[in-house]
Amino acid sequence: MVDYALMNQYLYEGKAKEVEQMTKDALAEGRHFQEVMNEGLIAGMSVVGEDFKHNILYVPEVLIAARAMKAGMAVLKPLLSARDSDTPRVGTLLMGTVRGDLHDIGKNLVAMMAEGAGFDVHDIGVDQSVEKFMAAADRVKPTIIGMSALLTTTMTYMKTVIDGFESAGRTDVKFAVGGAPISQMFADEIGADGYGQNASAAVDLFLKLSGAARDEAASAAPTVAARDADAPAARPGTRTTYRVLYWQEVPVQIRGEDDAGNEVSVELPRSVARVDLLAAQRGLSGGDDYSAQYTWGDEMERAGSAADVVEAVRSELEQGVTG
Repeated sequence: MVDYALMNQYLYEGKAKEVEQMTKDALAEGRHFQEVMNEGLIAGMSVVGEDFKHNILYVPEVLIAARAMKAGMAVLKPLLSARDSDTPRVGTLLMGTVRGDLHDIGKNLVAMMAEGAGFDVHDIGVDQSVEKFMAAADRVKPTIIGMSALLTTTMTYMKTVIDGFESAGRTDVKFAVGGAPISQMFADEIGADGYGQNASAAVDLFLKLSGAARDEAASAAPTVAARDADAPAARPGTRTTYRVLYWQEVPVQIRGEDDAGNEVSVELPRSVARVDLLAAQRGLSGGDDYSAQYTWGDEMERAGSAADVVEAVRSELEQGVTG
């Protein structure tokens, strides 16, 4: 009998093969594909989104979890796309990076998390003109169009897209914008309906614009804040097991847990910047190609509390990165 709680945990940990197999097993048991999607995949991804929002998880872990969710969704996709299925979705989201901009990692992360929140997501890729946005909108009939830009030289094209839809009388679509140079002030100036500061905020914005509630999507599991509120005061441990997350050969994150149950996770900011450069040099900037390079190293153990051990490992790895 399928254990959705275990399936959620596998998804959270990014175990794609296990999630894929449990999805198949659930269908083989006669479970409805909508139940499998909601309780097995969306419920798990909603916890990932909440922990990302509270800085418990970082971008690499979210990408790994999203990859696991995609493995399960691939099994369900033939059933979800059947014309005779009455699968309710939160809304239809059209995503794209605007003309002149070839960056897509942030956009891909938003798209994955939006799919995990129950949206029907259509990603048209990078370097998209207003004509291509309109053609895609005619085809998929989105409730929301999400636009991304990473360059100050391309962000102004977002207004071109919005103006193009308004000139054509297409006022039925909501526009959300995001990216490193974007701000709420800029979103207001160009007439966008909202701005997402990061991936989790973007999904919350999509839910708000579509009239859905995040609480319903996240009801399957408590949030980080709720879990922390119920937890007793932590005492330092004396021995810690830890693992390092790598993008190819580059360490980007450390996660440790000590024998008192304390968990600590830290990013290596210098390594993250190096990864972006290497990904561009090696032609691995595309979403799936990029996220597929993340792997966890072997579990190791040291004496000391989680905080002390993780900090020591961080210092050693940072010296290796900069040395």
